[in-house]
Amino acid sequence: MKTLTTAVIGCGNISKFHFSGMDKAGACIKWVCDVNEAAAAPWMERHSSRYTADFHEVLADPEVDVINIATPSFLHEEVCLAAIGAGKAIICEKTLAENAADAHKIAKASEEAGTILFTSYMKRFIPAVAKAKELCPSLGRILTTHIRTHQCWGDLWSKTPESGFFHTPPGEASKIRKNYGGGILVCGGSHILDLVGFFLGRPSRLYGRVHVPPDGRDYDLLAVALMETDHGVVHYEAMAHPLKKVGYLRDGWDERVEISGVNGRLEIYSGAWDSPESKPSLLVHYDNTSGHATEYRFEGISPFDRAMAFFCEQIRAGEQGPQSRWTGYEVDELIGHLAQSSDQRQAVDVAWKS
Repeated sequence: MKTLTTAVIGCGNISKFHFSGMDKAGACIKWVCDVNEAAAAPWMERHSSRYTADFHEVLADPEVDVINIATPSFLHEEVCLAAIGAGKAIICEKTLAENAADAHKIAKASEEAGTILFTSYMKRFIPAVAKAKELCPSLGRILTTHIRTHQCWGDLWSKTPESGFFHTPPGEASKIRKNYGGGILVCGGSHILDLVGFFLGRPSRLYGRVHVPPDGRDYDLLAVALMETDHGVVHYEAMAHPLKKVGYLRDGWDERVEISGVNGRLEIYSGAWDSPESKPSLLVHYDNTSGHATEYRFEGISPFDRAMAFFCEQIRAGEQGPQSRWTGYEVDELIGHLAQSSDQRQAVDVAWKS
């Protein structure tokens, strides 16, 4: 089995999951790149990697097979396009770009160059989600899907933060917007939009509402939508809330999918993304023919590790495989249309560019 030579660009909080997954997938992490050498130092030491603050130095290395991008989204377009130009395979943290136009440019460039591009929407690899995808055909015609993420972010509804991560300084951006590009729609809701496409395909039309507090903040706390697909209507929600003991594990994290068809129903429950090894997932499959419900209970397994293993396997084989290079663009297009629908207070057709 070929050992992939990789470089990780960006050493912020999310990168630890990328490093873990690449390491367990047997990749050689030759380069660690970040403008902050102190953030890169622990990973450089752990993997005996070379350090640079300039990602172009990484791209110039002919030994590097894969560029793993874990920077904030506003940097993705520049790094991705340069990596595609250098002929490197790419694993990119979500969202693929800051907007659908930039994401389309990246995916189109990858397609034209014949390079491999994965956007790391790792919730496809939660064991209960993967099993549900396997069982989905058994539902027959799908009638309706309810899909949501409710995440406990503290009391942001009744109080305006005056400091910290959720504070929006006058004339400046909040840390959540700087680091992640937005509020709950981008941070958590993007993953759920990806699961809409994963299970049901591209929506053709949607009506959405996005709530940004009217107190000068620059991020949203709630995004909801009705979406039309070839496989029924989707009821979608992403919400930041203050409820500490709700959800499957009663820890404030309430993320679930319910897909109903003429032959049965699938219900998926999963735990918080940032402690996957200790958060189990559950799938309940009701079969209408037998009248029986089967529970599939999965131990805590990191979907990041499973995702990186899959990406590395496909890259070793030189194949894009079953996850399209357009995955990241599709989510960014839905985010844009959801915001557009909210601004216009009306339903919109989703104008897919490719």
